[in-house]
Amino acid sequence: MSDNKDKGGVKYAVANFLKTLIIFVIMPLAIYYAIPSIFDAVAGGAYGDISEQVEKLKPYIYRIIVFAIPLVILSIPVGYFPRGDKRKAICRMLYAVAMAVFIWFVTNGGKFNLTMNDVGLGAITVPSFSLSLDNGILIYITLGLCLLKGLLGILEYRTYRNELNGGSEAD
Repeated sequence: MSDNKDKGGVKYAVANFLKTLIIFVIMPLAIYYAIPSIFDAVAGGAYGDISEQVEKLKPYIYRIIVFAIPLVILSIPVGYFPRGDKRKAICRMLYAVAMAVFIWFVTNGGKFNLTMNDVGLGAITVPSFSLSLDNGILIYITLGLCLLKGLLGILEYRTYRNELNGGSEAD
């Protein structure tokens, strides 16, 4: 008999929900709202300067939260159903597709553009800069890995279905 690490149930559903909520919603919000305070503590009064610049990141934060909502919702049944359950395999595949959509839309398909004006940090002034990244190949690889993770749900189902149903390995 193998270990029953993933028995499913309400406890696992709540744990999976909280983990996903913290990673995809609470952490980005905490980082977003902490940036001006950190700069204020470091610069001693440059809060107004950096807060205007941080405001440009607000659309990215909103995008992260909006596209994280399906992940948070799908994390509940992924944690609730035990290994070997057909419903968990379906939920894991849907979660993988939602994760791929999340990555695609949050990263703008691998393109990131950010322009910031001069920021005064007390005695130091950070000059204006423009950051433009195009990492489409990395995003495509990440999307492929997300979809492979969904296929692992099918493999997990096929591996543990006999254990879940109380059958033998010969079935």
